[in-house]
Amino acid sequence: VGSLSNTSAVENEWKMGQKVKHEKFGFGTVINVEGSENNTRLQIAFQAQGIKWLIAHLATLEKVR
Repeated sequence: VGSLSNTSAVENEWKMGQKVKHEKFGFGTVINVEGSENNTRLQIAFQAQGIKWLIAHLATLEKVR
């Protein structure tokens, strides 16, 4: 599975291809990033839940390394 680290969208830049874990949607991959800082939106393809748009600073995401 890999190691997990808690992050904030403001502290770290999100990148396409970044692996993430969400508490409700599970594991996924960032497939699109729009905006910056508190306006960053992430499009994530989750393994079990399909594609979702999330507001980065509101979403409970962990980067998977």
